[in-house]
Amino acid sequence: MKVLHLLHAWIGGAFYRWAMREINPLHPDVPDILVRQRRLQDKAERLLP
Repeated sequence: MKVLHLLHAWIGGAFYRWAMREINPLHPDVPDILVRQRRLQDKAERLLP
């Protein structure tokens, strides 16, 4: 189960990194994407020893 959570964090992080490259910097969803990206990074750091 831990592997699935880690995979989710890595794949989600890759998706949000891609989204930040493609989206207009003035788009209203940018702050939400940054928050979600940070949460996934924190999740991955917690899961790895």
